[in-house]
Amino acid sequence: MQYKCLALLGMLWLFINLCNGQQEHPIKKQDSIHLQDVEVIGRRGELSHSVHRLSAQEVQENKGKTLAESLTDISGVSTIGMGSSIVKPVINGLHSNRILILNNGVRQEGQQWGIEHAPEIDPFTANQLEVVKGAQGVRYGADALGGVILASANDIDLDRKWMGNIDLVGQSNGRGGAINARFEGAVKVLPGLGWRLQASGKKLGNYKTADYFLGNTGIEELNYAGTLQYKRDKNQLELYFSHFGTQLGIFRGAHIGTVEDIQARIDYGRPFETYDFSYQIEAPRQKVTHDLVKASWEHRFQADRKLEVQYGLQRNHRREYDLRRVESDDIPMADMVLTTQSLDVVVKQGHSSIGVQSLIQVNNNTPGTGTTPIIPNFDSYAAGIFAVHQFHIDRWHAEIGGRYDFKYLDIAGYRYRRSIIADDGTIEQYLLTDTRRFHNASGTAGTLYHFSPKLSWKSNIGLAWRAPSVNELYSDGVHHGSATYELGNPDLRSEKGLKWINAFIWSDERLQATIDVYAQMLYGYIYAQPNPDAVRQTIRGTFPLFAYQQHDAFFYGADLRLRYAFLNRLHYDASASLVRARNVELDSYLPYIPSARLQQALSLSYLGESESESYLKFAHRFVAKQTQYEEGMDYVAPPPAYHLFDVVVNKQIKTNKNTDTSWNVMLSVENLFNSSYKDYMDRFRYFAHQMGRNVNVKISYQF
Repeated sequence: MQYKCLALLGMLWLFINLCNGQQEHPIKKQDSIHLQDVEVIGRRGELSHSVHRLSAQEVQENKGKTLAESLTDISGVSTIGMGSSIVKPVINGLHSNRILILNNGVRQEGQQWGIEHAPEIDPFTANQLEVVKGAQGVRYGADALGGVILASANDIDLDRKWMGNIDLVGQSNGRGGAINARFEGAVKVLPGLGWRLQASGKKLGNYKTADYFLGNTGIEELNYAGTLQYKRDKNQLELYFSHFGTQLGIFRGAHIGTVEDIQARIDYGRPFETYDFSYQIEAPRQKVTHDLVKASWEHRFQADRKLEVQYGLQRNHRREYDLRRVESDDIPMADMVLTTQSLDVVVKQGHSSIGVQSLIQVNNNTPGTGTTPIIPNFDSYAAGIFAVHQFHIDRWHAEIGGRYDFKYLDIAGYRYRRSIIADDGTIEQYLLTDTRRFHNASGTAGTLYHFSPKLSWKSNIGLAWRAPSVNELYSDGVHHGSATYELGNPDLRSEKGLKWINAFIWSDERLQATIDVYAQMLYGYIYAQPNPDAVRQTIRGTFPLFAYQQHDAFFYGADLRLRYAFLNRLHYDASASLVRARNVELDSYLPYIPSARLQQALSLSYLGESESESYLKFAHRFVAKQTQYEEGMDYVAPPPAYHLFDVVVNKQIKTNKNTDTSWNVMLSVENLFNSSYKDYMDRFRYFAHQMGRNVNVKISYQF
């Protein structure tokens, strides 16, 4: 307790000095020399952290895909999910509540528990997609054990009256596509004021594996967003609103009637039924909306000191529909509304930052569903204070930071249990109430050293934590999206992680390469363990049982990313990742850890143009079989390794050399040879294969 009090007093002292405008350290002149280094290597102040951003070319190639699918071009990032419509990002083996997503600067708070709840974010709203690896608990708060994903838009260009872009995306698998339009400009009658409007829509039908359609796997989306930015003197104001709305079907073959049927389907490995193509979305299905409002204010006291204040309001409404025996299928089996308010206040001076963050959440299950919700109602309150400082001496740069967080959880909801009085197996209902308090300190220390103009080294060690989520503590029911029965554990304690990551960066005219080597000890790692010896029979069917457990675990691995220019027009790109994880207490492997993978591509620019404009690319993906597997720990052993091949042809046409007006036309074929495969990180691999060949046409117009 003593060291926590000292840390809080130190943060308070720094906060007072920053607000009072304390003079910088006498080496101010020397610090300013290295500001450019920090901006180039550590964007947004991420000095010693491993930060990876999708290139403009990769963003263009991934238009129309989900956020998680887009990020897989970054080494060390993979996905977990159900089929091709519900996917979540995985960073160095960690996912869900261990990855924090900042949506336009606001911490994304939806029903993100569970792997079948994909992030409610439209990638079209973001100009930059970045991944910060490492334990980022100090700067971003609890839950950032695995890393942080930053989805952000550019500032509005106040020098242009009118600009924008339109995107059309079509794909053969699913026989649909997406459309996106963005318009923005400056208000000339009020200098300093800019506006932006954006909207997108998506519609896909049943997708097809190499050999068969999967029934009820269509998706529909309608998203829109608006921004107002005002800059005057030392102040900058921003108002932002976004709406994400999706309706998607859940593969019917995953909802099964009897114990005998479920084992037969798992043994068969593909659907017994034959499905046709259809756009119709029927039960089981999900309907999710996510609304976000952000108001931010930045005031610059001096050139090197400023105050940032940000308020965020989010409302996440999730409805899950299932095949019902009595009521109409139009009545949801689960109807949950999560409302989140956040307030962040940060003071920055020179190379120091100190701030406070607060969060209030209220989750309510809407009555009238006729079922007991998988998670109870809850209220959650969280607050944190942090401080970070950077040092710069010649080639050496370093940073150190500390943070303290507190979280309060209050839950109430009805549950069912077998009567302990009657012997006839009757079920009784009771009111479950509970309160939990969690608190923990976080810390970070890192360094950046330039061995030469070509070679740099980053090293960061971070301590982060997270409280167990409500579903991990109290879930007891069918998890609709993954077609599993989940059983929580109310005795779970906080999860703490200590991660050390080292990045070596080489950059010259021909070769750019980055290798990340990391190790992370997770104390009290929480995971859902499949139980092959048990299934749960309910009125809704029979489902595989997943029960939450907690043990100490050790993760380690390496990520590689390189780009080599053989000639001015011929480039080779490669990325590889390897992650290993082990249950330290039980001396066994952990379930659902990504296997080793390699991605490589050969690109040829043509007609004398740069590769980012017009090029031909051949790509190859290899995913190894997961051999880190305990016999009998899952319903079926990991699937075999697989190879996939893609081809991309891109052409950019500038309509006017004196303006930014241009057309971009792209044709790509994914899974070129229509391979039939399963991925270990896909929960539907029990019943079906992944998507087969997919031909994409993408047309973009920028003006």
